Amino acid sequence: MNVPKLDRDYLPAIGLGITQIMGYGTLMYAYAVLLPEMAKDLGLSLSEVFGILSLGLFFGGLVAPLAGKLVDRFGGRWVMTLGSVVASLALIALSQVEGRISLFALILLAEGAGMFVLYNVAFASVARLDLRVLPQRSISVITLFGGVASTIFWPLTLALFNRFGWEATWVILGISSLLVCTPIHFFVLRGRERAADAPKPHTAPDWPELTGRLRNRAMLWMVVSFVFSGYLMGAVMTLWVTNVQDLGHTAAMAALAGAVIGPFKTVGRFFEMLVSRAMYPLMTYALSLGLMLSGFIALLTLGFTLPGLLLAAALYGMGDGIKTIARGTLPLALFGSKGYGARLGWISFVQLGINASAPFVFAWVTQAYGGWWSFAGMAMCLCCAIAVFLLIPDPRKHRLSSGPAPQV
Repeated sequence: MNVPKLDRDYLPAIGLGITQIMGYGTLMYAYAVLLPEMAKDLGLSLSEVFGILSLGLFFGGLVAPLAGKLVDRFGGRWVMTLGSVVASLALIALSQVEGRISLFALILLAEGAGMFVLYNVAFASVARLDLRVLPQRSISVITLFGGVASTIFWPLTLALFNRFGWEATWVILGISSLLVCTPIHFFVLRGRERAADAPKPHTAPDWPELTGRLRNRAMLWMVVSFVFSGYLMGAVMTLWVTNVQDLGHTAAMAALAGAVIGPFKTVGRFFEMLVSRAMYPLMTYALSLGLMLSGFIALLTLGFTLPGLLLAAALYGMGDGIKTIARGTLPLALFGSKGYGARLGWISFVQLGINASAPFVFAWVTQAYGGWWSFAGMAMCLCCAIAVFLLIPDPRKHRLSSGPAPQV
């Protein structure tokens, strides 16, 4: 029985959604559980191991533009397939670290390879494919799957550590990533690709692109807002368990609350899919920021109680889930599909280059002042992101604007 073509056109997004669960689970969320335990055995402080992770994230930002350019030129099939092989081998090798030097080298390798397999490259890869599914819809589907990464991998990694220790846990995670991600990337990204200058499908929304000085201004303020809203992302993923424990909860309860974030990311993304044809990406991004800030307000005021902690996790999860979609669809709406992969790469370069310091900075705040103040600092970052967001020009209000400034 033949599968209808429209259904087949969803397979790349579904396949990449599955690999994003594995990718973020192993290359991001596992650190929150394993790095503090590794620090104890290796004789390192919490700020040292998360400082090493910050350098790894910074290195990932350096290679992100290269990953985007490779996808624009060659498509995502080989970029993501080879990236998943290298990332998986780096995870396996983390089981053999004996000190800060080997930990530093392997985290750099893992995070560098991660830039070839995580969201931005996945978004650019499906945007290149000649599918009847709009790129915006494929991005929403990918993130819908990816939202459960924390739900699966925080408790799973903790269970594996309690049963086998951190060395065997890294081996299990690395082999699982190799067996799941590599074949999926190889097979679902096959097929004809869309030319960069191809006209929009007739079903695409009528979203005008910015030109001239407005285009450059939008890029500046969008990236600055992304930096502020993303600065806390690495800190939440890596310090959630530690900070929540500092509020008076057990490690198991902190992991449980963290696991709530994932399903509510999916809830937020499912809601976005329902309204995406009617909601312009600027509004999607605004909604995400408002929900995330509401989550931190609940965390700071009610987080000492279990209901308050779960409410905070739910609100933050919904906002963060929607923000991931906006991170892919907003540049596409403002600037178009030409050079989309490279553009996402440069955005990641700036964002990760700055945001890489977040795990170290917030780990230091946690050590010096406590988890509540660490969460308060994250809330302030969101306030700054909202303030800068208001400066991004809306192209629907400037359809005829143009200028001599070069495009970015």
